[in-house]
Amino acid sequence: MNGKWQSRQRVEQMEKIFNSQIQLVSALQSLLEQVETSQPAYLELLDYYQSSTFLEDVDIADRGEFKNLPCGVLSEDGVYNLLVDRKELAAKLREYVDFLDV
Repeated sequence: MNGKWQSRQRVEQMEKIFNSQIQLVSALQSLLEQVETSQPAYLELLDYYQSSTFLEDVDIADRGEFKNLPCGVLSEDGVYNLLVDRKELAAKLREYVDFLDV
């Protein structure tokens, strides 16, 4: 009877892990699809950030002409931090490839 109980507990534990992994893989697939789909918009943001138009918009915002308009994109640190975060995430994903390939 004891062996049967241990087996039941083991199966329950493995079932939890199994279901958790299915959810994680599904969530990761969904996020990666979203990143892929949004890549053109991200590249558009980079082009904007590196353009003279960006600097013109910063000047206009500095003069207070964009009242009541969220302007986080005009923060050079904000966009730069996004760039750095993406590069760090890419490096981390490269490390995790081996985990996913087991």
